[in-house]
This record gives sequence, structure tokens and C-alpha cells, in this order.
Amino acid sequence: MARHENLIGAVRDLVAQPCLRAENPYGSIISLDFGALTLREDDAPTAKRHGWRHLTVLSPWRLQSTEDIIADWNVDGGVHGRLHELIQILVGDTISSADTSAPAWDLALRWVSGLTLSIFGDVTDDRDSAWYILGSDGLEVSASPILRPF
Repeated sequence: MARHENLIGAVRDLVAQPCLRAENPYGSIISLDFGALTLREDDAPTAKRHGWRHLTVLSPWRLQSTEDIIADWNVDGGVHGRLHELIQILVGDTISSADTSAPAWDLALRWVSGLTLSIFGDVTDDRDSAWYILGSDGLEVSASPILRPF
């Protein structure tokens, strides 16, 4: 149960935090930095600075307004794709609410601008988690959907 509380607490930490950077490092993966960009305690001085909270999304997701879908995990990503450009709409925006729960650990991030980023916890043999949050204070939590054999 403590793991679940840590995960939910880390998600709640995102509320009222501005997004300072939005990246598309590979394929459909997105990463978002919230709060001051700093190094983690064990980082080398030359390491890339990340937000006080750094969210990486590995599973399917969708970014939408009340009227339109802006982007989802099917948009071409990577160096020559449009995904990096489209997610820049989040930079400067602030999280107004953030919710997740077992068993799937779907994540809903609502923004002051009215946008919603929905992340759908799924399972695949290619990765251990659907999304994770790292903190410059040493926080590390990951969301893995709970599977029960039938």
C-alpha cells in the first residue's frame, strides 16, 4: 500500500506546477518537466537539468481541449516528426488537477488553459511501466497496471 500512496502523492505534487519543458525523445514517448530545472543529488555537474518533477510517458496518451484533440501517441515523433512541436502548447501552462488510481494507473492531468493530458496505463513486455515520475529530490515512482490471472 505504501507504494500506491507514494505514486498518488507524486501525482498530487504536480498540481500548481508550471510545465517548463516538453520533449519527445523517441517515438511516441513524451517527457515533461515541472518546477525549477535542477540536477539530482547524484548527477554529474555536466548532466542535463530536469524539473523538480519530471514525468515520462511510455504508454498511449491523448492531449485535448474541450473541442479538439491536439495530439496523441499516433502523431509522428522523433527528429522529423511533428510531435515535439505540438506538445510545446504545454510549456508555460500549469497543472490545475492530477488524478490516478489502481488498477490501471490511468493518469489525467488537467491544465489551467483547459487542456487535458490523458495517459492510459497499458501493459507490454517491452517495458516495465506505463509512466514514471522522477524528482530532483530523489523521488522515483512508476505506474505499472495491475494484472490478475484469469
